[in-house]
Amino acid sequence: MKKLNIYLALIALVLCVIIIIRKNDLTLNKIATLMAISTPTEVFDFHSADLIAKQKLKSKFSPTPEFKIPGLDGISYDEYRQIEYKPDVAIWKNLALPYQLHFFHPGHIYSNGIQIYEVINEKPVEIPYDASRFNFGDLPLTDSFTELTKNLHYTGFRIHYPINQKESLEEFLVFQGSSYFRAISKGQVYGLSGRGLAINTGPKDKEEFPVFESFYIKRPQKTDTAITIYAIMNSESVVGSYEFIVKPGEVTTIDVRTKIYLRKKIKRLGFAPVTSMYLYGESDNPILGNIHPEVHDSDGLLTQNKSGDWEWRPLINPKKTQLTRISLDSPLGYGLIQRDRKFKSYQDEKLKYHLRPSVWVEPKGDWGKGNLYLLEFTTNLDSDDNVTTFWEPAVPPNLNEGYEFQYTLHYTEKSPKQHTLGKASAFYRGVDPLFPKEKVFTLYFTGDYLKSLDRRTTLKAIIKNNIIPTEQIRYKIEKISELDQWRLQIWYPASINESDWSIFLENQNQRITETWIYRDGLSK
Repeated sequence: MKKLNIYLALIALVLCVIIIIRKNDLTLNKIATLMAISTPTEVFDFHSADLIAKQKLKSKFSPTPEFKIPGLDGISYDEYRQIEYKPDVAIWKNLALPYQLHFFHPGHIYSNGIQIYEVINEKPVEIPYDASRFNFGDLPLTDSFTELTKNLHYTGFRIHYPINQKESLEEFLVFQGSSYFRAISKGQVYGLSGRGLAINTGPKDKEEFPVFESFYIKRPQKTDTAITIYAIMNSESVVGSYEFIVKPGEVTTIDVRTKIYLRKKIKRLGFAPVTSMYLYGESDNPILGNIHPEVHDSDGLLTQNKSGDWEWRPLINPKKTQLTRISLDSPLGYGLIQRDRKFKSYQDEKLKYHLRPSVWVEPKGDWGKGNLYLLEFTTNLDSDDNVTTFWEPAVPPNLNEGYEFQYTLHYTEKSPKQHTLGKASAFYRGVDPLFPKEKVFTLYFTGDYLKSLDRRTTLKAIIKNNIIPTEQIRYKIEKISELDQWRLQIWYPASINESDWSIFLENQNQRITETWIYRDGLSK
């Protein structure tokens, strides 16, 4: 029986190739894809996706097709939003499933077409582009549009699920553009983005943006609480297979598994990248006279090292691009966090920065030694994602072997639950008119333990600076009852323009807060 199945599969493959030849549409990539997906297997799983990636590795890289359509290419974001997918034709619409699948049309900055397959009974079936699935609003389509649609591909997809209300399916997951994806938990709105891979991301390097050029989405069952997506990455430098197991809910999680193959050596290969936006916060001046007190998707980078210590680095919009390297051994996690959840801090009813997700990256297995990078580039626009963090292993992947990597993304509200130490809740910079030769930092710390302490408790601040001697630093710490928080004020010489700070609080020689780390003098 097994030999008969293989024989029938080979016949089917030959017939498919003949059909494509007759349509003058035969390419090496399509032959490779056919060979990969026509092999009979019991299940379509990560191993199946990896076989497809290996086939691509054998052929020369060719970019995904670009579709620059007159009247759609280069239009504004608001114009692009007029192109609406019709909910009535959603994939799985009439199957009484907890998920529905919608697609994105080419236009605006999205011109690279991708292939999307639905995995039905463990077999991938391509979902072809269909213009009738969209409403185009008032956009002026050219007379040639109908002809152009014959060769179009979708540029991405989104998945809907009753994440807020049981009877209402809402979008909670998007894949569109290079290897970017976004997700939200209950009660959140879109903010920062995950990425499949970061290649040569840095201030002086030419960054390469690999593309998820094909997706294999498993049709869910009626009782499924998670949905599984496989993706094939391709670029000049890498080929990769990905598995995303996405579980929406109070805290949406994405289990990511990837295997990367290098076509050539890479200067900097970043795994588990997260990209966000920071324009300004409470310690900065508003950019270009902006009326909102703060504008950012995230306000800090949180890390937990091997020994369980927590470090908090407030984000900045730097005067010039900065790449910070943080050496870690077997990290327990890191993430870009939107810690300030007060509406009054942003006062933006449209963009709702107070509802943007935080993302905590939790390693699976021991990542060993490596570097966590934080890239911050200068900008005056809230549309620029100017912050990226990613992990680079100390031992780079071998050219002759695949490199497998796993982690979980948690789309949390603030910090992960296991972070029970006191946290820096706000930070201000300024001057004290009584001491004109000094600058002042004001930090606020909060947390259950800190709130429980009597205001007469004597706390100690452990303050380190890489330039300023300890004797030139003085501080005062007190509990502000109205806020139920502790305030730390630090005075230091005004003549110091740039320096690095490291601060945490102790009570009776016991650390009670995370370590606050800040690079003074670099922010706008």
